[in-house]
Amino acid sequence: MEEEKTLEEVKTQEAIHAKGFDMVNGPATDYNKIKVGLKTVQDAVLELGTLKDGRREYFNKKDIMRALADRDLRALRAISNYFYRTNGIYQKVVDYYATMYRFDWYIVPDILDDGIKEEKVLKEFVKILDYLDGSYIKKLCSDIALKVIRDGAYYGYIIPSDNGLILQELPIEYCRVRYMVGNMPAVEFDMSWFDTRFTDVNYRMRVLDLFPDDFKKGYLLYKKGRLPVDPDPWNITLRPEKPWNDT
Repeated sequence: MEEEKTLEEVKTQEAIHAKGFDMVNGPATDYNKIKVGLKTVQDAVLELGTLKDGRREYFNKKDIMRALADRDLRALRAISNYFYRTNGIYQKVVDYYATMYRFDWYIVPDILDDGIKEEKVLKEFVKILDYLDGSYIKKLCSDIALKVIRDGAYYGYIIPSDNGLILQELPIEYCRVRYMVGNMPAVEFDMSWFDTRFTDVNYRMRVLDLFPDDFKKGYLLYKKGRLPVDPDPWNITLRPEKPWNDT
């Protein structure tokens, strides 16, 4: 009985070796030809989700240097995001610089009128503390720093709120700054983003309802063809006191 069992094991091992898995005496296995579903391992690696177009041979040193020389911001942003997702060293370097500053904060009250009651001062002080606590300053600034280092810029729109600072992030590819107004960057936004990003009209309207009134008014002007041609008819300049731009 024991001999039959041993013989059966030998037959099983020979069958495995015949399929190319002999790690000792057989030829080297070409793991690129191993099937993963209907694809080989090599194909499966190159077409993982969002990285299917980001083949490593495309992002070589020559392409990176060309993008730097041409100031091709779109290509540089794509390269940076690719390596951030796939290269642990690059990701750690970006995260290190993004979190280098602690973004600690504190409030220093400045009382200009000695006649103000202490209770009122403390009430306003606590109100400001609650507002800043509700803004999650450290996380907000860390997230912005990460996007500035990884993507090259950050655009946001300040949404009024009594509970804390709220920023509506804007897509970088559809924002630009060409001039300053009162020492503040005048951010221009491409309203065609709503049509490009949200093809379903009903869903697009629901998304627009989530944006501030400046965007709703700008989108209506864009659809009516009433935006000023300077030189692009689809750009609307957001109020300088509302946008937030970091580069």
